[in-house]
Amino acid sequence: MRTTVFQLFCLLTTAVLVVSACNLPSSNATSEIAPQTEQSTANATVTIELTATQTQVVPTETVTVTATETPLPEPSATATIEVPVAEVVRESNCRIGPAGNYDLVATYQPGQMLEIVAKDLGAGYWFVRNSEKPEEQCYLLAQNITISGDTSALPKFTPRPSPTAAPYFNVDFKKIDTCEGEDFALFDVENVGSVPFRSYYIKVTDQKVSKSVEQVLNAFDLRVRCVLAKNIAPLNPGEAGYVYSPQFKWAATGNKLRAVIMLCTEKDLKGTCVTQSLDMNP
Repeated sequence: MRTTVFQLFCLLTTAVLVVSACNLPSSNATSEIAPQTEQSTANATVTIELTATQTQVVPTETVTVTATETPLPEPSATATIEVPVAEVVRESNCRIGPAGNYDLVATYQPGQMLEIVAKDLGAGYWFVRNSEKPEEQCYLLAQNITISGDTSALPKFTPRPSPTAAPYFNVDFKKIDTCEGEDFALFDVENVGSVPFRSYYIKVTDQKVSKSVEQVLNAFDLRVRCVLAKNIAPLNPGEAGYVYSPQFKWAATGNKLRAVIMLCTEKDLKGTCVTQSLDMNP
């Protein structure tokens, strides 16, 4: 009986120990879980660091590209070089308008370089500026300059109204004509001013023989040989007329002649008078 009780006690004790052992935490499980936790933490750290690195790299590259592509001032420098310029080839008057009756701004000598500001306005002039004297901006006769550079993009300026033209005329030698066996010189004149001319004076000098003829008339008639072909008095603005010398008392044809011609706004060489001279070798 004692033996049986003792055996039962031993069995119960063994069973209690086994059950207790099963409920205790396992050291192997702890050692396996810990590395997984560390690995997971390490992975999270790596992910955060990579994300931060990528986030910072993108803005840095963007700023660098923007700075590199910032426009440089080359176009402005090129445009300045391409500004068309005019070189004066003969002494030229530069005026506030495209005609000889406008006020004079400056007189330029050959070799002067000027910036071209505006296109030819159809009257044979260009608007220019003197870079050395910015106040000198004026119209210059096209035939007195040579142009370099592209003028296609230049604007066209509308000139100010023309002032009242001062008395002035153009004159050209026409021919040597003959009356009763003696020669005389005939000239064409054109009134390009704003007031009529009513008289003229002419003197023609033969420079070979040092002889002269001269006269005063109050009309600008056309004379053909000894005949008065057309009466013109006065010579109004925009009209053409004629001036002729007295007959030469010597053989003047082929000699070098100089003519001095003066036109006046009133008869008998009164009023405002304008004088021109020209040489010819008929």
